[in-house]
Amino acid sequence: MHSRRKGQRQWQVVIVGAGNAGLCAGIAALQAGADSVAVLDAAPKEFRGGNSSLTRTMRFSWRDRSFLAGLMPDPGDARTAELPAGPAGYSDEDYLADWLRTAGDQVDTTLVESIIRRSTSAITWMRGFGHRWVPRPNPLPGDFPVVFDGGGEALQARNFAEFERLGGTVCYDSAVTEIEKVSGGRYLLRGSGPAFPVVCDALVLASGGFEGSARMRERHLGVQWRDVKLRGVPYNKGEPLEAAIALGADTAGNWQQTHTTPQGTALPDYMMPGRMRESHGLTRYAFPRGIVVNRDGRRFFDEAGDHSQLSYVSLGQRIMDQPGQVAFQVFDGKVVESGKLPQGYLSDPASVITRTVEEGARRLSIDAGNLAEEVRRLNSSDTDFLPVDRDDAERVPKRLDTPPFLFVPVVCGLTFTYGGLSVSTNAEVRGDGKPISGLYAAGVIVGGLYDKGYPGGTGLMAGAVLGRAAGTAAANHALKNGERVRELGRLA
Repeated sequence: MHSRRKGQRQWQVVIVGAGNAGLCAGIAALQAGADSVAVLDAAPKEFRGGNSSLTRTMRFSWRDRSFLAGLMPDPGDARTAELPAGPAGYSDEDYLADWLRTAGDQVDTTLVESIIRRSTSAITWMRGFGHRWVPRPNPLPGDFPVVFDGGGEALQARNFAEFERLGGTVCYDSAVTEIEKVSGGRYLLRGSGPAFPVVCDALVLASGGFEGSARMRERHLGVQWRDVKLRGVPYNKGEPLEAAIALGADTAGNWQQTHTTPQGTALPDYMMPGRMRESHGLTRYAFPRGIVVNRDGRRFFDEAGDHSQLSYVSLGQRIMDQPGQVAFQVFDGKVVESGKLPQGYLSDPASVITRTVEEGARRLSIDAGNLAEEVRRLNSSDTDFLPVDRDDAERVPKRLDTPPFLFVPVVCGLTFTYGGLSVSTNAEVRGDGKPISGLYAAGVIVGGLYDKGYPGGTGLMAGAVLGRAAGTAAANHALKNGERVRELGRLA
């Protein structure tokens, strides 16, 4: 186990960040033979879990319905009947096409492909230490068919339980601010909190992006992002990312784009673990069933261009460019009465239901004339289409012509940033294009996965795949490095 020397806590493997990626790395490191593994979490214990605890979807390749059924909590679970019918699955090719079509082609395609190829085995691995999936309740068109049983809160509870069962240690209130390479090929970490200073043979960075830093948001994204609301936790300040760059790590990805989604106007300044239900109640992803306009009454986004799980982040980004950084989703009576809108839409106190489009516009200070013109154009056109449902390829002309009309104001919620570290497919952090010995990264701190958009569920999947790879590689490196240091000591 760890030891103390001159006030330093020494470990074989240290992981910075206790989200899904970090805990997967810790579990994999312990499974690979390391017996001295610590996870450093910037959050206090009562708020552990990170952004991973606020989500619920992990996108992966699956071959047929029987594979999904095998992920259920119990073979006889009645909810199995809600799984997609038919033999068709979701192939690696389907997955890659969705990822590249949504994220853009300016990504590390080799890295993306490697994550997709390992996604099914990662799911099987996670099921082996307790994870289970259930059919998604009330799916929207294009939604991935299953979600974590118990959502992100249960995901993280199971991850923490397995990590600690295997002998791992979690150090809370421990934010890393500096990383230094020291003798013996080890890493010295400094920061704020009781864990420091820390020395380790191998280091895994899984501490998220810089979304929690107003300074870094303003620097990389622009001044309008300084005070944006966070859909996630406030602890991801980007300091480990900056420390790795100062150490010589290469960067990758689009540092000017983010995972930003449409949210209800009641979104707080940030969201804490333990509030998963509130978080999901504030999402506003049903826009393909209606239209989206800005305060000028103009459509600015092709809400019928793709399923919401592949375009919701693109909409979030576009809202930031609209007047007042607000938009309005508008639905007619056919949709409202269909029962297909999430409950949060109808219970939102900021929503307005009116008999006419013009009345709704006036009540929300939208340009009523422009909006009426947009609706007339839409209703007379046969070029705008809306998918009927996720399993039906038929597409019908979109109309907004049946009262009453529901107006739902939406704002941006920033989840994470895209710019990060350059890594190999084995999660090795690169410096000058080559792997830096003993340094690995997983999760949102990795750059090159997203450029223009984000396909839903890929963040947790990339975190699990690269976390598993990083933890395994870190353990192997630490064991070899420890043996080398001991041998040098004997020779001395």
